Amino acid sequence: MIDSAQHELLAKVASMYYEREMTQHEIAAALDLSRVKIYRLLKEARETQVVRILIDWHIKRAPALEAQLVARFGLDEALVLGSGATDSVLRLRQIAQLAARYLEGLLADASSLSICFGSSTYEVINAIRLDFQADIKVLQATGSLSHALKEFDSSALTRQLAQKLGGEALYLSCPLLADDAEAAAIIRGQAVVARTLEQVRRADIALVGIGDLDPGFSGFVRAGVADSEQLRAYREAGAVGDMAWQIFDGAGQLFPCALNRRIIGVTLDELRALPQTIAVATGVSKAAAIVGALRSGAINVLCTDEDTAGLILQTEM
Repeated sequence: MIDSAQHELLAKVASMYYEREMTQHEIAAALDLSRVKIYRLLKEARETQVVRILIDWHIKRAPALEAQLVARFGLDEALVLGSGATDSVLRLRQIAQLAARYLEGLLADASSLSICFGSSTYEVINAIRLDFQADIKVLQATGSLSHALKEFDSSALTRQLAQKLGGEALYLSCPLLADDAEAAAIIRGQAVVARTLEQVRRADIALVGIGDLDPGFSGFVRAGVADSEQLRAYREAGAVGDMAWQIFDGAGQLFPCALNRRIIGVTLDELRALPQTIAVATGVSKAAAIVGALRSGAINVLCTDEDTAGLILQTEM
């Protein structure tokens, strides 16, 4: 969290650069700062989202693949990005924009939205239009990390989305990971935590990502929740992916491991019971994880890309 004085400076520099179209050299001269300092302030303004840049991509969809996914997995809706950006970062942002437009259409009739955090949901939140308003509750569906990366800073992202929508934020004031299953049960039973979890269970919509447990890319490793050796052992034993930090197998069943019992947040069973759960995931390396997530019965809407969708549909049921 940046203090108010630093926030004011970042906003001032960003306004001079983006709105008044001054050069970094001109801003440096006006504020009696070095050009290197101005560059760093602009970078910090983007990283802290004092300034947000939204590129409105022309979104091409693949309706035939969407129809096949709906029929194959019993989905309410499938959103498939047609052939476009080959760069994985740009592709994720385009998919996030596709998901954001769909989500905006739902929020007008909703009263609450649960958010499970990760790279995909982080991009969807950023892609929601700045002028879009929805007077809803934004619910933090999983606990917080003490040293979270920006896409896993769940309380900050809950607050950011609520402010953007003009709604109300409701935080899950507890850690994501307890020391053991017994400690997790005690934390879940605390009044302030139990009240939020009860609202999470009754949300109108949930937004989730899907992880594939690859130690080189997994959010578990990047967030310090599990190490590479643990994930390799889980994969060898049949685990294929995670959703809301819950690890599952190829059949979509909760994987029997101590880590699942230590997580504080919404469960796969609770996601299954919600009216609408939207999952956003891209990349052919995630195909097996996405199939497992679809088999779990917890997903109503899948948003992915054309190549990944094609690979998913080749999987034997």
